[in-house]
Parts: sequence; C-alpha cells; structure tokens
Amino acid sequence: MRAVPSPGAGSESKPLVAFDPASVRSQNRAGTVAATAAYGLMRTATKMTVRGLEHLPPQGTGIIVAAYHANHLDPILVGLALKRNGRMPHFLAKSTLFSGALGVILKRIGQIPVLRASAQAGDSLAYAKQALAKGQTVVIYPEGTLTKDPELWPQHFKTGTARLALETGAPIIPAAHWGLNTIFPRGQKRLRFRPWSHDSTVVFGPPVDYSDLWAHREERATMGELSQRLKSTIAAMVADLSGRELPQRFEQKETGE
Repeated sequence: MRAVPSPGAGSESKPLVAFDPASVRSQNRAGTVAATAAYGLMRTATKMTVRGLEHLPPQGTGIIVAAYHANHLDPILVGLALKRNGRMPHFLAKSTLFSGALGVILKRIGQIPVLRASAQAGDSLAYAKQALAKGQTVVIYPEGTLTKDPELWPQHFKTGTARLALETGAPIIPAAHWGLNTIFPRGQKRLRFRPWSHDSTVVFGPPVDYSDLWAHREERATMGELSQRLKSTIAAMVADLSGRELPQRFEQKETGE
C-alpha cells in the first residue's frame, strides 16, 4: 500500500488515535474485554455463525471490511466475527464522538475518527489510512447509515470506501449478514431472546477485484464504478443469505457520491 502521512503531521496536536505497536497491543487488550462482554450478551439472544473466514488475508495485511448495515446490532456481530478470529476491528466513527467518556472508550479500543470538517475529502480518512498502513482491519459502512429499504436491501453507497481503497491499494473484503432483524426488529427497543432457536449469520466474501480501475483511480467516475461494484456484490450476498432473488436494479450502473 502507498505510504500516508500521519494525521495532524506538522502540528502539535495529539492524534485522536494511534496505531504504533504499543497502542495496538493496548487496543487489543481492551477489545478482548469488550468482545467477551458483547459475546455474552449476543449468545443469550441468538446463535452466531461465521462463514468465509478463508477470504481474510493473513495477519499483518491491512484490509477494508465493507459491511452491510441493516440493524443496530450488526456492528457487534461483525466486530465479534473479526475479533474472535484474530483481527481487531477498527470501525469508522464521527470525530465528534471522540470526546468525553465515550471518546475515552472509543480511543481505548482503537476506533477510527472520520474528520468530516477536513478541507479535503481524502484527509477525512487520514486515520483509516494510517491503520491500513500498520496492517490493521478497518470496518466501513459504505452507506454511512442503516438501510431504510423496507425489504432490507442495500441502498445508496457513498464513495468513501472506494476512495480509501483507491488511495491505499488495500483489499476490500465485503461482509453481509442476516438474521438480526428477527431478534431486534426495526423500530423495536428490546431484544427477542432466542438463543437456541435462531441463527444470525455473518459472511465474508472474496476481495472485490478493482485492478482494472487502478489506472484511473483518481477519477470520480472510477470511485462511482467501484462503489457500484461493491454494492452489487454485497446485495448478492444478502440475497444468498436471505434466500431471496436479487433485484434487477443491482445489475444497473449507478454513480456513487
């Protein structure tokens, strides 16, 4: 991957999160405690199944996990699938969250701030680039929010994930899941506890091939093409998991933002 400068380079401000060896070890320790607690909660509600682990590159390779976002619980499901299989997940979060008590927790477990107030769009992903350069696992929700589709299909993908990949050369691993809406339905505030009667599955797919786009990686149209490619891939995974036919619209070209 291409080398990237440290966030805040040339200034005296302390970085919001760091990925030097000591910081990563500390994040992993804190992440293990958090994952243990989260797993204890999840197993009381559902049986968790993980597939496609063979598609994750070897440890030490920085990867982008582009995840389907359809449920408030899916960060826990995807995060546990990665952490319990040797990869500490670093989710992107708004930089405004990195203050106060919540900020302390997010920093301790190595989550990544998105610098939305940055003058340049690429700078907003500066911490994510640093994590990838250090061989870490960066988890992004390409939609930037929960899907609002009534049938839970992926909706519009922003170009941030494609931009990060095209600027770093990092592999993009698509991730999809199904089953969480049964235990935590849209609009509900309480879990439906079904530990032995229901299965929630997360699947990691093969890396999305974008080698044909590399020569034109700085063009906006290229970012849109990769975003559409990624959305179609994840939609197909959701169709397979849910046992439904893939809607025709996912075969159509659509430019990302």
